Amino acid sequence: MEKTNRVVLVSGTGLEIRFNRHPKRKNGMVVAGMYEAYKNGKSLNEIAKMYRKTRQAIYDIFKARSYSLRSKQLLGLTILDGINFTLMKGGYLRGTVKGKRMTMQKYVWEKINGPISEGFVIYHKNRIKTDNRIENLELVKISLMSKKFNPKGNNQYKKDASNTIKIEE
Repeated sequence: MEKTNRVVLVSGTGLEIRFNRHPKRKNGMVVAGMYEAYKNGKSLNEIAKMYRKTRQAIYDIFKARSYSLRSKQLLGLTILDGINFTLMKGGYLRGTVKGKRMTMQKYVWEKINGPISEGFVIYHKNRIKTDNRIENLELVKISLMSKKFNPKGNNQYKKDASNTIKIEE
């Protein structure tokens, strides 16, 4: 059994699809179309949805045929003190410090000011979650944060009338 490389022209488009043809493999044209979509920028997940397959199935098909795959892109990678912080869905940067997952704002705050007391959180003054300069961070009582961002009081934090820290608009 011998693998052969084959080039197919898609009619009317002038698009060439190159794929490895194996005598015992089925759906060579379908897989070639999948791989062409992948090479044109579609993700494995997008291709899986198009063909009603799982992302892992598409990955396995491409690997079995020795197709080259793109390396995973790290979005929002920031390195501080040799620690890699990556962007999370919520917009914060998170990394692993001494085996413990930690947000960058907490790491920066604790590095400069020591541990954060219970009942307090770190607030970004300019509301940009990735701006973790110490001059942009402020330690604020949880109850004050909940009043500021949810004035109607429907939140998971307890109300506390003894707030002494004021957040500027």
